[in-house]
Amino acid sequence: MRIFAYNDFILTKEDGNIYADDSHILFIKSTCLKHFDDFCLGSRLSPISGKGHYFFTAQNTHLLELPFYSSVSDFLAKPSLFFKAFKKLKSELKRFDIYWITWPHPVSFLILLMVGKKKPVVLFVRQNIEALINVRYSGVRRSIGIAFAKLVYSYASVFRSNAMLVTVGKEMYQSLSSDFRKSKFISDSIVSEEVSRNRTYSIGKTLKLLFVGRLEPEKGLLDLIRAVDLVNIELPATLTIVGEGISRIDAELLVERLQLTDRISFAGYVAFGDKLFDIYNSHDILMISSYSEGLPKIINEARAFSIPIVSTKVGGIADELRHGETCLFVSPGKPSQLADAAVLLARDQGLYNRISGNLAEEFPKNSLQYWSREFADFVKNENK
Repeated sequence: MRIFAYNDFILTKEDGNIYADDSHILFIKSTCLKHFDDFCLGSRLSPISGKGHYFFTAQNTHLLELPFYSSVSDFLAKPSLFFKAFKKLKSELKRFDIYWITWPHPVSFLILLMVGKKKPVVLFVRQNIEALINVRYSGVRRSIGIAFAKLVYSYASVFRSNAMLVTVGKEMYQSLSSDFRKSKFISDSIVSEEVSRNRTYSIGKTLKLLFVGRLEPEKGLLDLIRAVDLVNIELPATLTIVGEGISRIDAELLVERLQLTDRISFAGYVAFGDKLFDIYNSHDILMISSYSEGLPKIINEARAFSIPIVSTKVGGIADELRHGETCLFVSPGKPSQLADAAVLLARDQGLYNRISGNLAEEFPKNSLQYWSREFADFVKNENK
């Protein structure tokens, strides 16, 4: 079976090799290579050459370069992007048996129209786009974004209810699955079975908190920084922030204003690999302060390294984790609750070990190999 995958990565090229900076490409690559006869990824390629964090391919047959755009909103300002993408896709799509498209997106919508009902399509939903738009945008851009998301969801449910729906996590599965005849939720884990480790309570004189993710408004990073200030009233604590994004400047300013520069450090973006694994292993609690989430990869990374989680109860996380068993849940926008939960875990060795042990037990069914196989089996079984 030959599969065409579409995702709006920004790929880069150097010395004939194609790279990505989004680790989700590791899930796509592994799944396509191990479970399908041939594959091609459609995505945009940056006009600026460079070596990204994740090697994708050196084979031209595995990439269909689509017109470059800097933002999805470019499709409104430059409708010609649709025509350029159409010309690129027209000659390539017909040679594949199945189409795996990230949904919703303008290019995904175009692919769905082009393929029609003749061949099977997987609509791959990674998170609640409407919730993300609500947090990230305002004014006209928010209104247009939400209107487009509603339009494409409605189109798929009415005219392509025979498509296969695959969601990352249960939140969007519960919201959308009733509109489709074939549906499944998965985790797009990229953590291999070989990297897992167990831990037991070993918190030293200083509690080491960890944040891993994009520094975007929906991540609630300013709430977490305020929480660290509160934790230090109770016990010495540090926070390492791993990631980059538009919220970094505001976060750094708040750290300075609260005089926490000796307590909070910015590690920048750390690619998935040994360096990131070492960071997980050297910290005590993973902190998630988001206002909106799908099912972030850090959940399975926490399982692999059995690091207890304090998280806001939002999105796919709310269904994936269990309060008191695999995490401590708090309300979004409440720094005091984040702080209280971190202090409780630091002081309650039994609770810490129970959450850590339960996370470790869940990992074998949340590895890259497990979910890659689950996705491929679902697609193939539905198209026998």
